[in-house]
Amino acid sequence: MRSLLTYIRLPKVPRAVVVRRLAMSVLCGGTLAVATFAPVHQVSAAQVGAEVRPVAVSADRAPRSDRASRGEKRSVPASGAPVRDLAGTGAAPAASAPVRAAPAPAVSTAPAKPVPPPLPEIAGLDRYQVENAATIVDVGTSMGVSQRGQIIAVATALQESLLYNLGVAVDHDSLGLFQQRPSAGWGTPEEITTPSYAARAFYTRLLDTTADWGCLTCAAQRVQGSAFPDAYAQHEWFATTIVAALAAN
Repeated sequence: MRSLLTYIRLPKVPRAVVVRRLAMSVLCGGTLAVATFAPVHQVSAAQVGAEVRPVAVSADRAPRSDRASRGEKRSVPASGAPVRDLAGTGAAPAASAPVRAAPAPAVSTAPAKPVPPPLPEIAGLDRYQVENAATIVDVGTSMGVSQRGQIIAVATALQESLLYNLGVAVDHDSLGLFQQRPSAGWGTPEEITTPSYAARAFYTRLLDTTADWGCLTCAAQRVQGSAFPDAYAQHEWFATTIVAALAAN
């Protein structure tokens, strides 16, 4: 080889450099040949698992599928970890409670009760007297009594009680709008002092004297048996005004 290098003239490159490069070329060629013809070493899966060490992944570096459930909105993380305070306030946001729709109000199918019209103002009577007079007229209408019979009933009540429901006996055991007596079979004190009951009891007996209705004193006396029978006629005009006002209401 020395004789060969003697004839090589490399004016710009020293011979030592050329020798070193040729030696590296020979060494690399031999290594490539050995690697080409050497048997392939098989590595088992067990060896791979033994050599690979798991790398700890922090919560901030966790895969997206672990931190968020593919676009689903959650008020609390599925893992139960504390919620991070992204706003820097130091407090975790409260979990929103589900909003429930208010139940629809039930529709009432019951018919509304008719409201009675207000009672009229009648000169000479207070509200309490008007209410008692209206009760007498209403009971007479429900029993099919004509306005003439209602006038007789109102005139009788004006004479006996001035249309006040007497709760204390004024003559023996006489009570109520018509001074009816329990001892005479008109009913119990509780019944007689109920205006609707007292009016119905009066009309029941008055209907047996229709032939005398042309004479108010005669008709009222047939029912009442008063010691002063002529006193009823003085209230006929006022009773007519009261019944007319209530009938037109």
